[in-house]
Amino acid sequence: MGLMRVLHVAPEAYPLAKVGGLADVVGALPKALRPLGVEAHVLLPWHGGLEARRVGEVAFAFFGREERAPLGERVEGGVRFLLLGVEGFDRERVYGYPDDAERYLRFALAAKEVARGYDLVHAHDWTAALLALYAPTVYTIHNLAHQGLVDPAPFFHWTGLPWTLFHMEALEFYGKVNLMKGGIVFARRVTTVSPSYAEEIKTPEFGMGLDGVLRRHAGKLRGILNGLDTEVFDPGKDPYLPAPYTREDPSGKARAKEVFRERTGLRPPVLAYVGRLDYQKGLDLVLKALPRLLEMGFRLYVQGVGDEGLQEAFLRAEEENPEGIRFLPAYDEAMARLAYAGAEAVLVPSRFEPCGLVQMIASRYGTPPVARAVGGLKDTVEDGRTGVLFETYHPEGLLYGVLRLFRLGAEEMGLRAMEKDFSWEGPARAYREVYREALG
Repeated sequence: MGLMRVLHVAPEAYPLAKVGGLADVVGALPKALRPLGVEAHVLLPWHGGLEARRVGEVAFAFFGREERAPLGERVEGGVRFLLLGVEGFDRERVYGYPDDAERYLRFALAAKEVARGYDLVHAHDWTAALLALYAPTVYTIHNLAHQGLVDPAPFFHWTGLPWTLFHMEALEFYGKVNLMKGGIVFARRVTTVSPSYAEEIKTPEFGMGLDGVLRRHAGKLRGILNGLDTEVFDPGKDPYLPAPYTREDPSGKARAKEVFRERTGLRPPVLAYVGRLDYQKGLDLVLKALPRLLEMGFRLYVQGVGDEGLQEAFLRAEEENPEGIRFLPAYDEAMARLAYAGAEAVLVPSRFEPCGLVQMIASRYGTPPVARAVGGLKDTVEDGRTGVLFETYHPEGLLYGVLRLFRLGAEEMGLRAMEKDFSWEGPARAYREVYREALG
């Protein structure tokens, strides 16, 4: 097989638009595929505020009428990004609007026209799942919790697809159309972002109602661990750090700890949480374990935005313990990098975790994770060697994990964690193999 042309279709991609780890994957994987003979481009909605050069127009059918959308192009880090200016995307945020289903269905219908110029579509999450009905597709589930549920009447009016798809249960899910289910059923191959998560989602506990569908289609399901963009996350040349450092010469890490202490006002040992404020991430465990952690002399740094209830709880905790807790309710890349380098440990106590990037980034910066033994956390943290895993979803489980980490030697584990290869090289080879299978 000669050069393979693949179109990644996604709602976000670093560095153009980022909400979470999905953006990091879509931004980094095409670069890693290029040396393997795969020409991969990325197609995104033309979100408000994104600048690009207009290169054409796409005509597509929506609600039985022809619509037209401008097509933009932008090259970043050697990756060609295409932007589709369909109606409804002239806003700053990627998700979180009442008309998200309509917006992303419109985007997918326009995207299928762009896909005609490629051998294969690599569709990401529910927002691009519809493409599996129209083109040879590899479909990646980044998080099974977000499935894209739509009322059937508007769905079939908007897309013009036959109602038989609903009645034969290819799309039906408790009276709704489930876009993710459609992606699983119609894609030639389905991947998810870690081997352990691929096994977990076939069980009722983690399957979010789709475990039966995933068991039926298990033959085409693969778990491929996400990589990390090791050029972006490199303590040896990170512009956000006060001094560079490596495993061989970790002296700059001491300077990062000093600056982190100055900026936060927290004395060590500091435990850090960086990421979305979401109950999926186990933050209720952190809040319940907090009094005991403070009693034992630990300090806590929390950074992130999301659930308002969690935000209020951490603001209140900081007010009550100004010497022991610092909460930054913001997306601040500079402070995030400083926390990865300057904290004594990171907390990743997730209820479930498809892959997780925080534990990989922190490991690369020599800061060991205390993580729950689920999904990608189980696949990336070597228990007792590069971090600590705990099983029980309970505050006592988290406390036990933290105490065990420091008893075994947090600093030594951090240095061992820096040896791990989290690059995209291996995952990219695995994806190329899946692409070849999908194209038969």
